[in-house]
Amino acid sequence: MARKRSHQHQRSSRAQTPGSERSYYEYLATAPAYRISRSEMVRAIKGGEDTYLELKVRFSNVDKLVAEIIALANTDGGAIIFGVNDQLRIEGVDDPEDVETQLREICARQIQPPVLPWINKIAFDNGRRIVILELNTANRPHRTLDDRFYVREGAIKREATAEELSRLYEDTHLTRFEQVPVFASLISRDIDESLFWSYVRGVYPDPWKDGGRGFPTEQVMMEMGLAVKIGTGIVPTIGGLMLFGMPERVAELLPANDLLMTRYSGIGPVSPVIEQVRMNGNLFQIFEGALKFIERYVDLRDERPTRRERRGDNGLQAGADPEEQFLPVRASYHRGVLIESLTNCLIHRHWGAREKTGRINIFDQSIEMLNPVAPLELPAVSMRYGIGNPPNPRLKAVLTNQHYGLPTVRGGVPWLVAEAAKYARRQAEWPVLNQGEFRLRLHGLC
Repeated sequence: MARKRSHQHQRSSRAQTPGSERSYYEYLATAPAYRISRSEMVRAIKGGEDTYLELKVRFSNVDKLVAEIIALANTDGGAIIFGVNDQLRIEGVDDPEDVETQLREICARQIQPPVLPWINKIAFDNGRRIVILELNTANRPHRTLDDRFYVREGAIKREATAEELSRLYEDTHLTRFEQVPVFASLISRDIDESLFWSYVRGVYPDPWKDGGRGFPTEQVMMEMGLAVKIGTGIVPTIGGLMLFGMPERVAELLPANDLLMTRYSGIGPVSPVIEQVRMNGNLFQIFEGALKFIERYVDLRDERPTRRERRGDNGLQAGADPEEQFLPVRASYHRGVLIESLTNCLIHRHWGAREKTGRINIFDQSIEMLNPVAPLELPAVSMRYGIGNPPNPRLKAVLTNQHYGLPTVRGGVPWLVAEAAKYARRQAEWPVLNQGEFRLRLHGLC
């Protein structure tokens, strides 16, 4: 097992990687586990650590473990055995089932793109049990949540060089973060079936006319690529939960997937804060809440107002002396541009970024949207020409569909930039990429 190129434990099926993420998940859940003998395991352990084998006496130091998993998966695959000390003596682990659960959570939530492992447990006659985490290279290159890439050199892990990363990216098929299963979630408990079936029956009504087929939520979510089969159960993906999850459960299971809304009294982020709200829940709730917050402080119009209308918007009464009246700062924005910007903020966000959150800042004369993004396959400027590669295609397809129920606009970045400039007589600052974030600033009409 540890000696990848020669040991008989290496499955021949590893060279036959399934062609899609969903089929791979199904294969992973149904493939029979190889029952390695205890004598084979002891021989592997006696050989000590090498390029393909890491030994650990216990489950600890999650950050270090994440790096070691990434290093193996980015190099040539291999295994980590838990329950073996530095002297190659088998001590076992106290709770193998708990170790397995934590390993699956780490592989799914703390590595980008997620690692899809095989996990085996072996018991010895003396009652000691070990856990074996096996890794392949199907979805490499992998990285940490703060974008660090590791490889393995002998028994040592280290950060990958630029040349090594270039080679890893030459032939890769990445699993998108929206497709990662949420192991702690249950479709029967956590999916808002009213929202889900409102969408499904809108886009595909025929099979469910007159109550035909019933309401097979799990089956349809799998057909949509929003749920995966894990063992004998079916769990929603992050995309499925973000689109159709019960708001309170999404907030509990995915607490980092929120949106921070702030209204400043001034023209920049050093100004005093008037109000700050953190939006969480599913995307429908976040979108509606964010739009209501924005409308509380700005005016949205379909066309550029005339000068007379603008004076009326700012509270100046006809014939009154401007010096004697309070003029509230309330800018106006093109409704379609604002909605398209908010939509892009949600569907193109890197939902796997744990250190950064999406933010929308409202100033007296502008609105700024800051959004975590994953490494781009195309230059950011390509979006200005209508060329892009959506990081969350399933989120985009559903959220922008009229049957999801949100007032989205199909304009695209070129349209957004042009209409914003036409309305405010000033170019929107888009797209600006800085330190893993996109920044869009729309200038208002005061």
